[in-house]
Amino acid sequence: MSAQHVLRWVGGQSFVAAPVNAVPTLLRFDSDDFMDRLLALLADAPQTLPSLVARPESWQRLGEPTPAPALAAPTSAPARALARRRGLLGFKRTVPAPAPTPMPAPVLPLKLFQPVHQRFYVAAAHLVCELPGLPTRVTTGGDKSGMLLRRLLPNGGEAAFVKTPGQPGRWHPVAAAGQPLPGEEWLPVFPLTYTAPDGHPRKLLAGLVPAARHDDFRFAPLAPPTPPGPADGLKALARMKLIAPWQGLIERARTAREAAGSKQVDKPWDDKQSVRDADAAKALPVLNDQLQESSWRLLQDMQEWLAATLPDVHAGLSSGSAPGEKAQALLTLLAGAVWGPAERAAVSAVLSTDVKVISSTAVVNLRQALVAIAQPGVSRDLDATEQPFPRGPGWAPFSFPLVVATAPNDATRPLAGPFNPWPEVDPPPGSAPLPPQVPPADAREQQRWRSDHAQREQERAQRRLESLYVAVAAAIDEAVAAGTVGAASAQAPDAARLAAELEATLKADTGTPRYVLRFVHQRCDCGPLHPAVMSDPSEAFELAGFFDTDAPLRPLRIALPFDTSPGGLRKYGKNSAFIMSDLLCGQMKRVRRLGFGDLVLSVLPWPFHKDLDVGEMAPCAKPEPGSNFGTICSLSIPIITIVAFILLIVIATLLDLIFRWLPFLMVCFPVPGLKGKKP
Repeated sequence: MSAQHVLRWVGGQSFVAAPVNAVPTLLRFDSDDFMDRLLALLADAPQTLPSLVARPESWQRLGEPTPAPALAAPTSAPARALARRRGLLGFKRTVPAPAPTPMPAPVLPLKLFQPVHQRFYVAAAHLVCELPGLPTRVTTGGDKSGMLLRRLLPNGGEAAFVKTPGQPGRWHPVAAAGQPLPGEEWLPVFPLTYTAPDGHPRKLLAGLVPAARHDDFRFAPLAPPTPPGPADGLKALARMKLIAPWQGLIERARTAREAAGSKQVDKPWDDKQSVRDADAAKALPVLNDQLQESSWRLLQDMQEWLAATLPDVHAGLSSGSAPGEKAQALLTLLAGAVWGPAERAAVSAVLSTDVKVISSTAVVNLRQALVAIAQPGVSRDLDATEQPFPRGPGWAPFSFPLVVATAPNDATRPLAGPFNPWPEVDPPPGSAPLPPQVPPADAREQQRWRSDHAQREQERAQRRLESLYVAVAAAIDEAVAAGTVGAASAQAPDAARLAAELEATLKADTGTPRYVLRFVHQRCDCGPLHPAVMSDPSEAFELAGFFDTDAPLRPLRIALPFDTSPGGLRKYGKNSAFIMSDLLCGQMKRVRRLGFGDLVLSVLPWPFHKDLDVGEMAPCAKPEPGSNFGTICSLSIPIITIVAFILLIVIATLLDLIFRWLPFLMVCFPVPGLKGKKP
């Protein structure tokens, strides 16, 4: 007749401090050598383990430092054993002190900080048998022990962190002390052996608390798993490759146009409208040349994406017809983006001669532009160009700008593009209405009115562009349902996945999440009749973020060069090599000819504005024709460090106009005798 061994978990400090409890112990360390200190403490003085229990702290009220292991230990093994037994004997004979008066609950919650804050946390517990003396459980080879991180729910339950291969983790509600769920993440544990004060050997199971994974746990949605469909990744990629770059062109056109036509107020000179218009007439064609080049690049991406994702739509670009209702609707929308004679005439004043010369009457809408960009050699020649448009060869034989920056004297139409005939999606709830059509009389208020109008018109243009995404998403759903989607499987961008997770998390947000740890043991030879042995929950705690305001400060010291005179800086070696191609070499040589004053004048309004003269920016070449070369530049890291520090101060001072952070950025303490030159 055999007796059944009942297993249970007890806390990590149960056999070195009274009483024996079932709560796992959270140990706190404040040094990178925390494992060495833990092993030394268990080997020499396990009775001091309670001093490592984690307690609330902040950088303004730090906890007790982690005790360091003894340095002067006896050399021989018998001497070490004798010293240790004396220490344990004294521990056992110590008369227990009277119970202290209960302290009030701490104001600070128990928050576990990250290793970057120089904090490490180890959870510890014993797996024992319920026999006299609570002997340590001797596990077999197939047994499995670990830790479960559970999130506390407002209803008193818990949520398990379940990870499905290929998908982000999610929180699944379970009953309090519920059994591990399939796919729930088990945190690893490791054994630590030591001799308890009663002289019996013990095995402590411990595991590192993953405090650095704050973002994984904090932003994981608290909902049942909803695996993304096959169309979700394609839609996210469509927004990243088609919609977002086009929206960036709209923003660029609007800001550049507004800067060219902004009226100065409260100045001691006359603001001549004719001078500002002449300045805008000079700047807008150059800007639209840049927008035309960017449009060609975006057309390349559109055509390649359609070929890889929606082959039926791509095949119908030439004929204008495609199988499927949604695919045909997408082709119709592409054909509706028109740059016809009337549209070109409306913006001809701000287009450069180069754009007008390469204009082709055969390419009047977006569908035809996608066909033209796919012609043999067009994309290849575009990718082979080495200079910005319109310099050099290789440009496409047609012009089709996706956005055009119009003249600044029209405040209600800050930009134009082929998307204007498209339908406009509904504005988001709570959007501000357009400003009144009549500008105010005050010059300062009139400038704000013009800016508001430009902003609202930009939002309307982006809502028209959003109709393209709606049509593309519908065509993707139709192609997925029909099985005609492209062979290439798209991976959703991380930003799109994170946005969806944050949206789901914020909908169910109940404040700062609190967690507990449970130790779990699964016996391999007991079958389904005996469930896993679960411990009681640990003390509830929070996980601190990277920039938590209560986080302790890890000391970081960056020593700048002491002797910053030319005689001292020349002694440093140049051990950082930068490899530059012939194209980058030419661009860098041209940039080096520009001074700080040129950069400042390029962003100032009239009458101080002066365009940057970047020249040809041709590749680096030797005197003989056709001989290009790249370079390898070797730099001095100490001087780079000085430059970075000075730029930090300059940029922080400039941005202090917005953030008002300078009083909290830096504190300097005088150090007498810290000289750059030795006496």
